[in-house]
Amino acid sequence: MVIVIYIAAGVEGVDIVYGGKCATNGDCTEANNVCAATKCACSPTSYKTDGTNKCVQKIDLGGSCTATPTGQCADPNAECDGKALTCVCNDNYFENKESVCASQVTTIDHNCDSTETSEDQCSVADTECRNDGAGSKCLCKTSHFKDGTTCTIRKKPEETCTADQCVIHATCNTTSNLNKCKCNAGYTATPTTTPTMCSGVTQITSVLYMLALPIFVSLCRLR
Repeated sequence: MVIVIYIAAGVEGVDIVYGGKCATNGDCTEANNVCAATKCACSPTSYKTDGTNKCVQKIDLGGSCTATPTGQCADPNAECDGKALTCVCNDNYFENKESVCASQVTTIDHNCDSTETSEDQCSVADTECRNDGAGSKCLCKTSHFKDGTTCTIRKKPEETCTADQCVIHATCNTTSNLNKCKCNAGYTATPTTTPTMCSGVTQITSVLYMLALPIFVSLCRLR
């Protein structure tokens, strides 16, 4: 006796679930299923939940997810963060203004989009997207200077330096082999003992004194 087993595929009234044999997408009767390689499988915009054969819609950036399985997030360059349990962009990507994971700028002085609000567009530590007059680029923050491929915090007054390494309102004094950051004219190293910046307090005080002196003299003459 010969026993013939028929597998229903595309037969009206027969439910073909995940993993079932199919010929076209229309054969798969469960939600978010398509026919792939003659079997019903999750569509590209859905994923199979753990412990079931159910296909559910993939999750947008910032949406809640679970530690497993992989492939839950709708953006192809995102994954579920195992601690926060939300869909976030993978390493070397950032969430742009269109809520899409875009490639980060990984090198100092390379072009960036100044209209982006995300602080993660530039991947090098202590860089920001800023216009340097020749276009928008990932540059060291004003509190840092470029040091090869990284950004280093600017030198304080009296610290050893080379050109363009000192804090604002200070210049690297290379005369007499000093090579130290010195405050510019009209600025004072503050605080006095361990200075971290060059302050214009002295300059402002002098201006106020020059403005106040004629008034004081005039008042003395009136007496």
